[in-house]
Amino acid sequence: MLGLFQEVISARAAMTVARRAPLGRSRLVDAPRARLLLALEAYTAALEARRLPVPYPIRDDLRIQRRVLGRVADASG
Repeated sequence: MLGLFQEVISARAAMTVARRAPLGRSRLVDAPRARLLLALEAYTAALEARRLPVPYPIRDDLRIQRRVLGRVADASG
């Protein structure tokens, strides 16, 4: 599970770099955002499978990324 959390951290770092791209290059954020969403979903699923609580910042970030990518079918409501 530590590897999943490391992927979340790495994906967040990639998003930070991508968001610093010059204006008009917003497409550069699409792949890092999708990577972050996948990392957050995998980490959350692993926590839930172990019946561990999902930290609020992770849950909030997951909800935001799902909505931005148009995946509003959020299991947490």
